[in-house]
Amino acid sequence: MKMKAMSSTSFSSTGLKFFYSVCFIKLFGPSVLQDEGDADGFPELQASPPPSPFLSAILAAFQPVAYDDEEDAWRCHVNQMLSDSDGSSAVYTFHVFSRLFQHMQRKFDSITHASVRFLGEGLQRMGNQFLSSLEVMTSCSQCPTVLLDAETLVSCGLLESLKFSVLELQEHLDTYNSKREAAEQWLDNCRKTFGDKDSNQRPNTQAQQMEMLAELELCRRLYKLHFQLLLLFQAYCKLISRVDTIKREAEVTNMSEELAILESCLKEAESVGDGQEGVGEFEVDQSNTETAIHSLIESLRARDFSTAIAQVKAFRCLWPNDIFGSERDDAVQTLLHIYFRHQTLGQTGCLAVVGPSRDLSQASTRLMELNLQIREALCQAQTHPHTHQTCILSPTPTAHIQTQIDTQNTVLSTGL
Repeated sequence: MKMKAMSSTSFSSTGLKFFYSVCFIKLFGPSVLQDEGDADGFPELQASPPPSPFLSAILAAFQPVAYDDEEDAWRCHVNQMLSDSDGSSAVYTFHVFSRLFQHMQRKFDSITHASVRFLGEGLQRMGNQFLSSLEVMTSCSQCPTVLLDAETLVSCGLLESLKFSVLELQEHLDTYNSKREAAEQWLDNCRKTFGDKDSNQRPNTQAQQMEMLAELELCRRLYKLHFQLLLLFQAYCKLISRVDTIKREAEVTNMSEELAILESCLKEAESVGDGQEGVGEFEVDQSNTETAIHSLIESLRARDFSTAIAQVKAFRCLWPNDIFGSERDDAVQTLLHIYFRHQTLGQTGCLAVVGPSRDLSQASTRLMELNLQIREALCQAQTHPHTHQTCILSPTPTAHIQTQIDTQNTVLSTGL
């Protein structure tokens, strides 16, 4: 079959692409030989060919451009998608968004914990609900690994659908960033105005009432942030569902189970041998990534998964931000990408969706339930604030509360 290169930056001309393709097809026969007697169900890799001067160049064609900032990488990807006609940019969508979402979750975790720590005793129950929502989001909303080639994406009619999904994700992302900045600014101004909760200074009754109203506003902004991240996650779930449907196409080779078994083996090996590997354990020609790639493939072929994990980490030190990824990248994910590309080079029609794709709807439903609980608690707190500050505040009419909140917005905006 004809192989389509996926990165125009990796080759100098169309003729060079074709030349590399022909050379590599000659090197590789069938990509997978199933070993029916294998106890763990992981198919045996074919014997790797001798080192080729084209291997690392071709593998590099399947690597997205590296960026220091995940959001910059995503914005660049969205711009490239708008003019994509052959799937060469679209095929990176899942990898780029997955890294972006992990980056967002880290910031989301930070602002949620910081906000909950600022809340007084009367709002700690609501704070715990925010923490429950955070726990579900970080533990259950993992982005699946999606691997496929550009020609398959186009031939199955996914390109235009994927473009629309990317624009939808960008819209949710812009709104999320706006709400995140609003929540962060409010929290920062609250700290400047009222100080940290560790302060021994006890405010007077009026100050306590103003602080309580500020806490309610913080909860409202944090709720909007949680709900917007849920909308973003649900939009990505819909995208994964669309990709999942092409598994049933007759001309598509579904490698999901094969990659899932490999992922499981690699994760188990990583958990057992974490911290025991070192760069000096591998003697590799530092001027040649070809030898490194073949050494890694041979480790996978021999089911020596702990060595494969250690090799990836060691090779990153020798060739930073290259085919083997960076220190921030998950070693297991890098190995899945290299394995999939190695097994399918010279072919089209291969697809793999690895990870908690079946659990996405469950996580989404649970997050929606938690958001509704937070929304109800927030409405009750805003309507009856005295029930949350019984020992401090007297009942305050709802209309007057809104007036005080508006006044508080003006006060806190100055960061006094």
